[in-house]
Amino acid sequence: MKLTTPKIGLRTTKTALAVFLCLLLFPNEPFFACLTTVFCIQDTFSNSVAMAMNRGVGTILGAIIGLLFLIICRFFTYNIDIYIIRKLLVYITISIGIICVIYSCNFLKKNGAINISCIVFLAVTTAHAFANPIHYAINRIIETLFGIFIGLLVNRFILPPK
Repeated sequence: MKLTTPKIGLRTTKTALAVFLCLLLFPNEPFFACLTTVFCIQDTFSNSVAMAMNRGVGTILGAIIGLLFLIICRFFTYNIDIYIIRKLLVYITISIGIICVIYSCNFLKKNGAINISCIVFLAVTTAHAFANPIHYAINRIIETLFGIFIGLLVNRFILPPK
């Protein structure tokens, strides 16, 4: 019985190179640029562009809608004294925001952007709601766009796929 091991292919090597470049550009917070570039190295350049468009549009849309809904959530948090009512209003607002995010992606005919839009929206409205959400949203957009750019450049110009 002959044991064979998988080979390290060109796409794997190109993905590692793209991640390396993202790490160089964003040494303090490389995660989202690296994550995006991994998604953008696809089997064909046209698939890479389609993935890049979904990631870019999804991140921007989720961040903008998240910031708008965060204003409403903060209003409830700072102006309603009864804890349970305040929390319920924030939770209802975030749930309505998810509807708006999904509807916006469908309206723009960007169904492939729905997941990332929802993730970024939730990150802005929940995980980073009381730090500096504007700073967080802008950083996610910048890191994502650089990850897209690097992934597309590497996939297009380093022995491009057919």
